[in-house]
Amino acid sequence: MPIKNFFKALKLRVPPEPRPIIIPEDDRLTQLLGYSNPYAASQPIEPSPANPVDFIDVDLAPFKHMFDAPDLHFDADEIRSSLQKDTAPIPAKINREDYCDDHLTFWLSGYFEFGKLAAMAAKYGITGGSYFDFGGSTGRLFRHFHFQSNEWDVWSSDFKMTSVEWNIENYPSDIAVFQNTYFPFLPIEDSTFDLITAMSVFTHIDETETTWLMELRRILKPGAIAIVTIHNEDTWLNMQPALREVIEEYSPELAANPTLPSGRSVSTWRRDDPYRCNTFHSNDYIETQWSRFFEIMDIIPQASGMQAAVILRKPIKIHTNSSVTASGTTD
Repeated sequence: MPIKNFFKALKLRVPPEPRPIIIPEDDRLTQLLGYSNPYAASQPIEPSPANPVDFIDVDLAPFKHMFDAPDLHFDADEIRSSLQKDTAPIPAKINREDYCDDHLTFWLSGYFEFGKLAAMAAKYGITGGSYFDFGGSTGRLFRHFHFQSNEWDVWSSDFKMTSVEWNIENYPSDIAVFQNTYFPFLPIEDSTFDLITAMSVFTHIDETETTWLMELRRILKPGAIAIVTIHNEDTWLNMQPALREVIEEYSPELAANPTLPSGRSVSTWRRDDPYRCNTFHSNDYIETQWSRFFEIMDIIPQASGMQAAVILRKPIKIHTNSSVTASGTTD
């Protein structure tokens, strides 16, 4: 018996014909649906090419320019001592986001940034405690917080599987390393960290930006800080040729602007992986939008290469509307 006649025989209401589901032709929806894979593609692990102690006898004078920063000084003997303290191998170039062709330059770039970031944090009274390197890859930075100081309890996460596998295999077990996903969730308790860094992370986040900001805010202690690098106006004016070529190829209208447009600008180069775009933020966007979640303490141009560093502090007190009383009535 046809289904309609069956319902009529029982004197039941005949269900309506099912309507087709219509998905709006929205490019952003298509983009979001592409996040079915929460992990970024990663390269196979290659043998480590060197250890820090291999460079103890190298002439360090040619690297002196790397320490030309206000809060740093070049001391070859101190660097040699630091090389000896670091007992973890150096990852192969393919396993370190292609940072630096030279292995010593790679190590020194992280050592240099460790010094700069520690000095930035100290200006806000943060000189030790729990530290989280969000999107830390294979430890260009966080290895130095561990090996060069006894003041930090070091954590890191990344959404590339082989990066985390490399960390687990090569770093001491007292560095907490784990894999996160593209989605804004971290298996960490509230108010855990005194310092968070996110180096070249929000430069590649698009749709989930504000939710990730909220997640970092959640795991920071009240009064603690996060140092987040961005592409801002200074980056735009001094853009490296390789980055400019990518923007010109995939976002020619954006690339045609002589200055960075106000707001947030995203240039997407692929659709099949969460690691898919270059994101630019104007300073006024940071000051008006990120201030919803943090106190904006400073925006330091060209603090990490051509990227600016945004110093964010989690408020000690929750924002309240002073015109509303506890009973909900206005004063």
